[in-house]
Amino acid sequence: MRGELERALDRLMDGVRADWALYVKYIGSGEEICVNADTLMDTMSTIKIAVLVTLYRKVDIGELDLAQTFSLETRFKRFGTGVLQYMDDGMIFTLRDAATLMIIESDNTATDYCYEAIGGPDAVNATMRELGFSDIEALGNCFDWFIAFASALVSTHGELGPAELFRAGYPDLAPEEWISARDRFHFEEGKPFSRARARALGQLLEMIWNDSCASSEACAEMRGILHNQISRTRLPKYLPEAKVAHKTGDFAPFIANDVGVIESRNMAPIIICVMMAGHRGNWENLEDTVARIAEKVWEYGVYAGQ
Repeated sequence: MRGELERALDRLMDGVRADWALYVKYIGSGEEICVNADTLMDTMSTIKIAVLVTLYRKVDIGELDLAQTFSLETRFKRFGTGVLQYMDDGMIFTLRDAATLMIIESDNTATDYCYEAIGGPDAVNATMRELGFSDIEALGNCFDWFIAFASALVSTHGELGPAELFRAGYPDLAPEEWISARDRFHFEEGKPFSRARARALGQLLEMIWNDSCASSEACAEMRGILHNQISRTRLPKYLPEAKVAHKTGDFAPFIANDVGVIESRNMAPIIICVMMAGHRGNWENLEDTVARIAEKVWEYGVYAGQ
């Protein structure tokens, strides 16, 4: 049965040309399935789990208060995913709101408020080292990535500050120029958002699930936030009988990461981290492949009594 699962996973990954990494752990039995699980990959927004852990550890020791409020400012507004970029300046929200939006809809504006609150990427890296992870590394906040991308499109954009970049927006390129620029940034010129090994992200998730990376109350709240993820096109897509707590990380069409925990009745949780890079094909097919991988992993857990 294990061999059948491995062959099925190989067929799925071989069917989509990309650089794949996979880490699976059946917590009940301890059984692991690994494909390039120790290869450093671009996390994209899956690094936000490490930001969340850092934030809640600081709440635990009294350095931060989840009830702290912020007033929305243009200098924190970021492109990409999230709703806060569309809201009027002056909108009031809490640190708990920002942490929740950072995960459930990958709000980049909320993420940079969280980064500001915890002390930036260096604070995330220090926390990961405290937890024993030398292979989860935040390389910058959301603004750092967006300004790098913008300057790859037009060099003068690299001189803009956060508010100036948001007001300016990306340059108005023809579709073929836009596609070519994104391709160059991913394959040649760009910087990763952050880096991690699939195994390390899986181990961090396991620490959230067994209350060992923060207080039990903090871990319970983090699990609740991850369970409220609104994206359903990857890990949860073919798992209607399961609960999936997870975090995506995208740079379409090149990266469609998804890492999380599958929970089912009468079965111990399954850690699953699917990461890839270097994809040039159909985005929907890539997402569906991630979903099929999760389906096969879950089916094995059910039928093998994991």
